[in-house]
Amino acid sequence: MGVAQPALVGRTRRAISTRVSSGHVIMLLAGALGVLLTLSVLRAADHSEPVLVAAKDLVPGTVISDADVRVARVHSDASVLATLFGAGALADLRGQVVTTTIRTGALVTQGDVRDVGAQAARRVMSFPLPRARAVGGKLVAGDRVDVIAVERNTARSGYVLTDAEVVAVDSHDSGPLTGGSDDVTVTLAVGPTTAPRLAAALDAGTVTLVRSTGAAPLEDAPRFVPSQASRP
Repeated sequence: MGVAQPALVGRTRRAISTRVSSGHVIMLLAGALGVLLTLSVLRAADHSEPVLVAAKDLVPGTVISDADVRVARVHSDASVLATLFGAGALADLRGQVVTTTIRTGALVTQGDVRDVGAQAARRVMSFPLPRARAVGGKLVAGDRVDVIAVERNTARSGYVLTDAEVVAVDSHDSGPLTGGSDDVTVTLAVGPTTAPRLAAALDAGTVTLVRSTGAAPLEDAPRFVPSQASRP
């Protein structure tokens, strides 16, 4: 009885040791599998593509340079990615002309730019206005405005442009160095027919801007037509 007891104790210890070792192995394998699954999920969640976005506000007429864009990663499907510029497309984008306002950090799409020689590149026109007739000077690039003119000699009035895009606003600080000027210089996107109308209105009458950002475009707005008396 005294001889058999040590042998029994030894077998019991080996059995416990075997069970403990098997349990540890199973736990380690389960942990490793969990880590692999987690990494797989993270990789799937981080499946993004590098594309070009605006590094600063870009207004119509801007000729794209390397400093105008940066790389960002986005999650999107192939149909959307096909409309964007990938990180490797900088050489294709460089030198193209912006045709619509692109805000800082916004995606640069293929519809936002045109070749520098393309007819679709936007025309822009600048002119000074008193701050009070330019929405108090509170306009910003990307705003939409209606342009109204009143003829000086006849008081005839009408719309010169409707839903025109503001490209830039340069506010001149009043003071002794500026002669107390309270003008702002507004730059609008214009077309080949609207540019002459705007020039005629500025020459013949008093022009006022109405901010229309977000408003429904006007239909059949009465057009400003200078009278013969005001024409040279």
